[in-house]
Amino acid sequence: MARQWNVGAVSAVTPLGGGSINGAHRVEAQAGCFHLRVYREAQRLSIEREHAVIAAALAAGSSTPRPVPLKNGGTIGQLGCAWAALFERAPGAVIAREALTALDVERLGGFLADLHARLPQTVAFEVPRVGTSRGGGTRERLERIEQAILKLPHPDEADGWALERTRQRLALLRSSPQPAFASAFPFRFLHGDFHDGNVFFEDGQPVAVIDWELCRLAPRAWEVARVLDYSLRLHPALSRAFLVGYRHVLPLGAAELLDGVRLYAQLQEGNVWVFESVYLEHNPGPKVFIRPPPYLPFAQAWRESGLD
Repeated sequence: MARQWNVGAVSAVTPLGGGSINGAHRVEAQAGCFHLRVYREAQRLSIEREHAVIAAALAAGSSTPRPVPLKNGGTIGQLGCAWAALFERAPGAVIAREALTALDVERLGGFLADLHARLPQTVAFEVPRVGTSRGGGTRERLERIEQAILKLPHPDEADGWALERTRQRLALLRSSPQPAFASAFPFRFLHGDFHDGNVFFEDGQPVAVIDWELCRLAPRAWEVARVLDYSLRLHPALSRAFLVGYRHVLPLGAAELLDGVRLYAQLQEGNVWVFESVYLEHNPGPKVFIRPPPYLPFAQAWRESGLD
């Protein structure tokens, strides 16, 4: 590291938890404290896109840590056989999900709306649209996952949950195929992975967002629906607080929110990346996201939440 980045002598490199896609480490060096990201199985082109996204976000006035330049230029280094990048340390700290208050969540909603207001609608490089499929139809992908789980020599409790949820999803797909849904609202450039674990708070206020690797083109209400599901599990009081905070900064009508919910619900029916990562690509990181059964389609969970 010290040979590639101009940070002086490195005194400590400490692995951090929570990196479901890439390795994360805290680096203490003569020049200060930094965040090291070691990319797992990433193509250099996708890393270059992430760094271009960060540059676009910074140019728009968004608060996000900058990658540290290498001594020979650029921002992508190599540690052993893996690509790596060193980032400035984000101010503040993440608030544990179980500790989030309604006020924290309201401010989180306002922070996302401010991010949406600042980011450009389009960028000068290719960004994937939500719903871009990889590797065939959902049924076929789930069937491959089912077989991979069945071949595990010593399945644990989470593996059992994954098998049951996979079989429940397959049963729903076979009995109740969902019609295609086309959003009526424009697709635009978004962070794509905005959630409580990627936002740092300082003195009670969100001050920085990290991890731009999953940037997407999508309607902004899709990202709102994703936060309500991923971070808040559609908790009625917290979800309403989040929407209050968002709407304090940007308008978001009921029709546009429902459109985003319907698009998110459809895409979730085809979202199997957690199980593919764990059981086909042998990456244990996303295993923490496997929930106990039963599998509940997001559209049904939304109706039962009373948020519409």
